[in-house]
Amino acid sequence: MPGHHDAHGGAKLGDVQIMAFEVAGLKFCHLSDIGSPVSPQQAAAIGPVDVLFVPTGGVFTIGAAEAWRTVAALRPRVAVPMHYRFGGLSVSIQDLKPFLDQAPREADIVRVGSTMDVEGPEDLPPEGGVWVFSV
Repeated sequence: MPGHHDAHGGAKLGDVQIMAFEVAGLKFCHLSDIGSPVSPQQAAAIGPVDVLFVPTGGVFTIGAAEAWRTVAALRPRVAVPMHYRFGGLSVSIQDLKPFLDQAPREADIVRVGSTMDVEGPEDLPPEGGVWVFSV
């Protein structure tokens, strides 16, 4: 489904595509480079999500606070932060710390390494998980 790369309806940075797909009984949603939290209409169209890939770096995408608003709207079983600054990356976006610092108290933050094996819904927490992959 269409989304916007900025908070101005795509007027500054253009549009993006939000992708939702199912594999092995799990629904994944990749929010691409969205520049504003999902709208109620987008959330309804996306529907229930098991694993949500959400940008968190700000500047060219939503930042930490907007990412958490989006996670709250979609209520995935697991949120996977992406598009943040790390290592020697010179792009002036936020690192992962603001996103993790703003996590709800009940969020179960797990550093999972570089891969994660998920065979089905039974391998996910009921809701509120955050998986941080190493890069």
